[in-house]
Amino acid sequence: MTSLLVYAIYLIVAVLYVFALVDCIRTPVSRIRMVPKTGWLIIMVLFPILGAIAWRNLGKRSAFAEDRMAAA
Repeated sequence: MTSLLVYAIYLIVAVLYVFALVDCIRTPVSRIRMVPKTGWLIIMVLFPILGAIAWRNLGKRSAFAEDRMAAA
């Protein structure tokens, strides 16, 4: 039972990591903030879990914020 839980946690982390990498690659440069796209990719390769979480929380502008900036 414990090993099944461990595998489930590894699977969740792997899915988060792959999702963050693909999302970073597909995001237009105009929506990326704080660090250039190459920098985000390097951060995610060197620190997979923290890099993916940082990308999710800090890496790109939301569509709502982008629309609000375009309207102003």
